Amino acid sequence: MELDRETIEKLIRQAFPQATVISSRLLESKSLNSNYALQLQNPSAEIVLRIYRPGIAQHTVEKEMHVLRVVMPETGVPTFRVIHFDTTQTIINSSYAVLNLLPGEPLENALPRMGELDLEATGYEMGRYLAKLHTIPLQKYGEFMGRDPLTSNNEKTYTLARLMEWLELCEQHRLLDSSIITELQSLVSQTLVLDRSPACFVHGNYHQRNIKVQEGVAGFHVTGVFNFEDAQGWSPEWDMTNLFGCVFDDYPAMIQGFLDGYVDTGELPEKFWDRLRIYRHVRNVYRVLCAHRAGNETLLKTKQEQLHHFVKNKQEGY
Repeated sequence: MELDRETIEKLIRQAFPQATVISSRLLESKSLNSNYALQLQNPSAEIVLRIYRPGIAQHTVEKEMHVLRVVMPETGVPTFRVIHFDTTQTIINSSYAVLNLLPGEPLENALPRMGELDLEATGYEMGRYLAKLHTIPLQKYGEFMGRDPLTSNNEKTYTLARLMEWLELCEQHRLLDSSIITELQSLVSQTLVLDRSPACFVHGNYHQRNIKVQEGVAGFHVTGVFNFEDAQGWSPEWDMTNLFGCVFDDYPAMIQGFLDGYVDTGELPEKFWDRLRIYRHVRNVYRVLCAHRAGNETLLKTKQEQLHHFVKNKQEGY
């Protein structure tokens, strides 16, 4: 959603009544939400105006605002500071938030410029910050704000129920072969490694586009983690499925740093790799659905082929 200067000032003045917008820049993003970097006068400040996509559930916006307000004080993980948010849609037909501007750039943009030492060091910080997020315990698996009929206090029960929900949608839209659906159902229903208790807070979409870094004299360092719309109660491996087999394939020097950073703050279970393999399958089903919902036939075909390969080669390491 693109806004004119007058509308932007109306929104900003709900937080800063005397503010004038000196400059406005729509930030590049693959998110469906729109983010503007603004330079203000009276007060002099650099902020972010986040415009949520029309139709987003109000509880999702409220969840992200709640998370942003507790993550930094609870864990020390750097993220946006909430200055103001509004879900009334009285000025525009969308919810919006006014946030501080995080320094740096998306990790995705910086990765091609990083050497191996930078990649390892950045991986270490990513692992450490993710482990800090996972120190927040939750009572149940599933959504912690808004209605979720699948919530459970049992990891395997919840994971299987969520997988079945997604597989049923894939079957309805003929996105996967029945043999693949049956094999995935069997794989998760028979596994013995999903025995974690209790659930922990997970980011839900932890990857290079939702992490900011800044280059300094001593190299790159992580300056922020953001986009918590998909946060919920689940297990740590769910957050790692957007790293292993994804960005870590392209930048393997990050892997050891990430694992070292994670275990320096938290701990990995004895059967971590087996558990990660299960969660990789679940995530891949979700990716097929997301590609279908986006109407991207090329991406859908790619995700279908990847899922088929992973299922048929499930004994291979990731």
